[in-house]
Amino acid sequence: MSQQQPSGEQGDFLAEAQLAINDVGDGIVAIKQLSKRLNNPDDISTAYINIKSNKNKEFCIELSPKGYRIVGNQFDDKSQPSTVIYESLQALLTNESKSYVDSFAESLQQKLFAAQNELQQEQNNDEDD
Repeated sequence: MSQQQPSGEQGDFLAEAQLAINDVGDGIVAIKQLSKRLNNPDDISTAYINIKSNKNKEFCIELSPKGYRIVGNQFDDKSQPSTVIYESLQALLTNESKSYVDSFAESLQQKLFAAQNELQQEQNNDEDD
């Protein structure tokens, strides 16, 4: 039996949630996973994501056709749904988790330093030729 999606709202939100989790870089958050307890593979119209920040703050996040929103402050808890909806997981985490922003900035800075060092090494090698 196929799921009937609202008009204009198509898609597998469990798969989309997994893609969003994968987009959050390693080390940016401590834990990022689909909720094993709340997600129902027979109902792909809503997905739940558990995130733990590097400062041990937990979020249970719902992804629905409306977007992303926090629904609880513990894993697998949807008892405190927020009315604030975000277009992306990154936008939600940027607004709701200072440690996410700090970790993202630190990761970006490390990548920039690594790229700068690599460029300097290439320039030094060119000068040696």
